Amino acid sequence: MNRREVSKAETRRLIMAAARKLFLENDVDRCTMRAIAREAGVSPASVVVHFKNKGALMEAALTEDIERTTAQALASLPAEGDLAERLTHIWRAMYSFYDANRKLYRALIRSTVFEPEADTPFLTWQTITFFNFLENMIDEEKATGRMASSVDSYILAAALFSQYFGVLIMFYRDPSMTPAMAADLVLAMTKQTLAGLDRHPED
Repeated sequence: MNRREVSKAETRRLIMAAARKLFLENDVDRCTMRAIAREAGVSPASVVVHFKNKGALMEAALTEDIERTTAQALASLPAEGDLAERLTHIWRAMYSFYDANRKLYRALIRSTVFEPEADTPFLTWQTITFFNFLENMIDEEKATGRMASSVDSYILAAALFSQYFGVLIMFYRDPSMTPAMAADLVLAMTKQTLAGLDRHPED
């Protein structure tokens, strides 16, 4: 890495550190690109060179904490047991994390989730990685005979993640919903999904 690249990398590091500090300590709506530049000790133009808008900067600065929380939840995931209960262990950890700063992470989700994948590289990478993990969990269930081999692992993973994310939206819209309430709702949805809805001929 030459001197120019080193300088560029250091500028980016300073911007991200400043952004993370301001986002966590202040009202996100007041954290302008200019304020972040001032905190980082760089010009506003330098911030725009690295991040085209505040949403992109929020994604880069804040998804590291989301990734760390997810990793901790996966590391403490029970190795055995009911699939729905094991998944809820993850969801409960994530809802608790988001509950610590609802306004900030609501703003992050609002500015990233509905953007093209190419514009949200960190979120895209995290989602792909987590989907792979979910698919592997489902494949294990199929391999042990606890789930029908005909189940499409990707489709089921998408369904289960969609339930989690759907409740996350409810969680953000309803201040009275606690992390435990949100996790319990997803658990009930997951159990219903895994149990199936078709009536058997003998019913």
